[in-house]
Amino acid sequence: MPKKVILKRRKLKIFAVVLFIVIVVLVCFFIKFLFGIKIQNIYVHHTDKQYNLSDEYILDKAKLEDYPSQIANFSLIIEKRLEDDVFIKDASVDKSLFGTVDIKIEENKVLFYKESDKKYVLEDGEEVDTVPYDLSPIVVVNYIPDTVYPNFVKKIGKLDLEIRNKISQIKYDPSEYDDSRFMLYMVDGNYVYATLTKFDSVNYYNEIYPTLNGKKGILYLDSGNHFQEIK
Repeated sequence: MPKKVILKRRKLKIFAVVLFIVIVVLVCFFIKFLFGIKIQNIYVHHTDKQYNLSDEYILDKAKLEDYPSQIANFSLIIEKRLEDDVFIKDASVDKSLFGTVDIKIEENKVLFYKESDKKYVLEDGEEVDTVPYDLSPIVVVNYIPDTVYPNFVKKIGKLDLEIRNKISQIKYDPSEYDDSRFMLYMVDGNYVYATLTKFDSVNYYNEIYPTLNGKKGILYLDSGNHFQEIK
């Protein structure tokens, strides 16, 4: 084989090797560049008008408090971090190519506090010892039997948040006719009796209240819909 052909092939092999090395180096620099791009802006949005979790708390749970690498923190990974927290019901994360992260949060709010075992009960039924924010929850002042408790949690969860904020305490107060009756102590000083079968009617308290003409007493929603003034 002629020497020129051999030299040409060797040069082509050397060129191919050098080209491969250059491409590898460029790819490495490009990957390093991508991982070096930091998250620039983070916006936290809450699905509810009334929310409790601070932006700092959410950024901490998302592990974004130090504005880390954009490429190393995929949206699904951030969502998983957030939803692993007991106080976050749902999280969605959108990222832009320019380093902006939009986080939408739906909280798992506190429904009430049980004095019987010193537990906070959340909307999904989870029970915790402490809460990462200040609040004045509904206080359930006595023990509720297991036959009634699960349905009670569901019924409380279905009450409008505005109405829940008007309830100070709840006492399990069964009658001889119904073992699922409760007395609700309202923030305004009134009392409301309701059974679990009629618990949804508590949502109409804002409509009923003006008809009381400033009187204080007991509203019986467990049997009809009548009001007994306390003088």
